[in-house]
Amino acid sequence: MSLVTKYPVDLTFSLVNIEKAFDIGVGMYLLNSLVVALFTGLIGVVITYLTAYITARSDKKLSALAIHFISLTTLAIPGVVLGLSYVMLFNGSIIYGTIAILVLVNIIHFFASPYLMAYNSLHKFNQNLEDTANTLGISKMRLLFDVYIPSTKETVLEMFLYFFINAMITISAVSFLANMRNQPLSLLIPRLDSQSMIESTKHLFLF
Repeated sequence: MSLVTKYPVDLTFSLVNIEKAFDIGVGMYLLNSLVVALFTGLIGVVITYLTAYITARSDKKLSALAIHFISLTTLAIPGVVLGLSYVMLFNGSIIYGTIAILVLVNIIHFFASPYLMAYNSLHKFNQNLEDTANTLGISKMRLLFDVYIPSTKETVLEMFLYFFINAMITISAVSFLANMRNQPLSLLIPRLDSQSMIESTKHLFLF
C-alpha cells in the first residue's frame, strides 16, 4: 500500500509516500525507539534478574515474599495510569522530557513478566546450593556469575527480547511522557493515521 500513489484511488507505483515519511523525520523517531528499547532491555534485564535472584534464592522468606508481591503488582497497573502518574510525579524534574523517563516507565510497565521468567528459572536450582557454596567458601556473587547466569542465559536473552520488543511497540504509557525530541516511532503511526496519511503509515509498519 505504501508503494502506490493514493490508495485506493490511484494504484500506480510511486515512492512519494516513502519520501513523505522520511521528510517528517522517520529516521529520528526510529533512532529514538531503538535507543529507548535498547536501554530498556539492558537496564531492565539487570534489575529484574537481580530482583528475582533476591526473591528466589534468599533465606529471608518474609522480605523476599514482600518484594515478590510488589514485583507482580506491576501487572495490574494499566499503561495509561502509569503514564499519568509519571507526569504528575516527575513534572519539572531533570529527567522529564528525556529518553531516561521513557526507559524508566517502560521498565516498570513491563517488569513483571521478565521478572517471573528469571524467578522461575532461578527457583529450579537446589535450595541448598547457597549453603553448599558457603561451606566451600564460595561467595554468593561468584555463585551468581559462575553458576546462575551462565545456566540461565537463554532466559536472560528472552527477558531482553521481551523488554526490547514491547518498548518498540508500546503506546499507552509513553504517549503522556514523550515530546518532539524523544518521541518513539510507535507514536508517529497514530499521528499519521489521524492525518489520513494511510500510505505513509503502512510504510512505517515495515520497521
